[in-house]
Amino acid sequence: MIRLTLAAALAGIAVPAAAQDTRASAAAKYDLEFAATDTNHDGVLTRAEVQARIGRMQASGNRIDPVHAKRLADLWFDHADANKDGKVTRAEGQTLLAKTFDLYDRNHDGKIDADERAAAGAAKGR
Repeated sequence: MIRLTLAAALAGIAVPAAAQDTRASAAAKYDLEFAATDTNHDGVLTRAEVQARIGRMQASGNRIDPVHAKRLADLWFDHADANKDGKVTRAEGQTLLAKTFDLYDRNHDGKIDADERAAAGAAKGR
């Protein structure tokens, strides 16, 4: 399962892998994911960097195929690039992550527990 980090910000298609994620732990994971995705270390993510990173991720034990990786990258990028300048800053990504976290954190306690994770998964299937 894809972790609640870069992929979680993919407009809500992923849920946290941990039994319970806090807002702070999700933000810390995102920071690590951002650094790993920013391959040229210029402090912003390009669409190509995001697509390459997603292409290296695994879902159900298999790498995500290039066509699906491009779709996921485009979806995430279109939501994250708030000012539509063709790049995503760490702050833009964190903003999208916070919005996604809020969708999952149904009781607004700052944590996503197993029940909330299951509810998010069920909502995805609709």
